[in-house]
Amino acid sequence: MTTTAPAHETDAERRHEHRFQVSESIARLVMRTTANNLPLSRDDRPYQWSTTTYCDTVSWSIFRAAQKGSAMQLRIREYHRTRPREVLNPGTAWIEFKDDEQDTSLKERFGVPMDVARSFLRGEAALPEPDHGLAERATVLLREGARPVAVTQYNRLAYNSLDSSLRITADHNLMYFALPWETRGDGDSEPSPLGSLLAMEPDVIVEMKWYGELPHWAVDLHAYLKESTREERPSKFIVAMRWLLGETDGTKKTKKK
Repeated sequence: MTTTAPAHETDAERRHEHRFQVSESIARLVMRTTANNLPLSRDDRPYQWSTTTYCDTVSWSIFRAAQKGSAMQLRIREYHRTRPREVLNPGTAWIEFKDDEQDTSLKERFGVPMDVARSFLRGEAALPEPDHGLAERATVLLREGARPVAVTQYNRLAYNSLDSSLRITADHNLMYFALPWETRGDGDSEPSPLGSLLAMEPDVIVEMKWYGELPHWAVDLHAYLKESTREERPSKFIVAMRWLLGETDGTKKTKKK
């Protein structure tokens, strides 16, 4: 196994995080306004495929906590030029830990070779000392039986302020898949085929994430998005799990604590 030091990214503080499900025409207008005020994110090439594998325990404890407005997510993210039909492919993986609390989040992630990510999921590899203790909390979830259960794939267009205080993204062609992880052996190092397609998102998911105060143009954009949607969109994890477990149509609004 490689011992290359992982790339590390972490939020400096909790940030606001709001999501909106909008039509393609509204999304184009929103992103046109965004492009006039923010540079294209250097880390997100336009229209590349993002594949995110989500973990949960046998009792679905992460999902149940997320429904109540507070959860610690454990997920693996991959990026590809064309849409893969498998997950945990050779190459770089981003192990992500995300603490969600009402409409704010705190995220930490490590870029590692996929064999390290696989080893981490099996509880065999430790990550460097975390800044926020999120990796330690994720390790506890793994000890409680957390394993990959669902996958999302989508094309993302992202704009980011130079100081990273504001990020606006639009996710197109969003799909939700089951992942039959129980069919794998503990020592299996091959990519895992996607399971059944649970749902396809006909609209666009726009997300606004920011620290501190929004600039005036972004305040107006946020108000426009709120006026253009019936209610705020739950996280992709919540929607994926609702489809996986057959609970409503996947889009019911998250309960507040």
